[in-house]
Amino acid sequence: MARCVEFNEVEKIEKAMNVFWEKGYNATSMQDLVDAMQINRSSLYNTIGDKHQLFMKCIGNYFDTAMCELKEKVAKETSAKQALIKVISDKADWIVSCDKGCLGMKTIFEIAPEDSIVRNVMSKNNDIFIEFMATIVQKAMDDGEMDDTEDAALMAEYIATSFTGWKQSYILHKNPIKIKKMSEFLIKNIFK
Repeated sequence: MARCVEFNEVEKIEKAMNVFWEKGYNATSMQDLVDAMQINRSSLYNTIGDKHQLFMKCIGNYFDTAMCELKEKVAKETSAKQALIKVISDKADWIVSCDKGCLGMKTIFEIAPEDSIVRNVMSKNNDIFIEFMATIVQKAMDDGEMDDTEDAALMAEYIATSFTGWKQSYILHKNPIKIKKMSEFLIKNIFK
């Protein structure tokens, strides 16, 4: 008689995500995943699918959680300018405090070049993030808090790509003071 599959999928996805985040997609084996998720292989295949399907759920969960946190953070601020300053400052703090780095960046560099499915999902996620950031930038422009001669979407993209560069710098140099200074420089330059 077959056993019933009973587990909290969200909790298991979180555990799998942490394995992918730590080891990377290519270095993660199915055994690593079933060990971390504490389920048997057949339950994993029957409910979620193969390694790639599980990974897609993990990056979906990662992005949804990050966007939810970002929206909550922005909603607490009194102005678009303050929201942008908070996002930038918090990202700089996160870069120096998170040993694992960014799962999104790892995914883009490790898998997206060869995997069109992953690349398309990551591109869509990036577009959603940039669009959200652009609405904040546009609000700051409309409120007279930023120079309104720039394109809001381009400015949002500039901010986002700065984060990637900061992470690269921190991985190579482990200099938190440099990251703090770069975040202050970005803030100073976008609010001239």
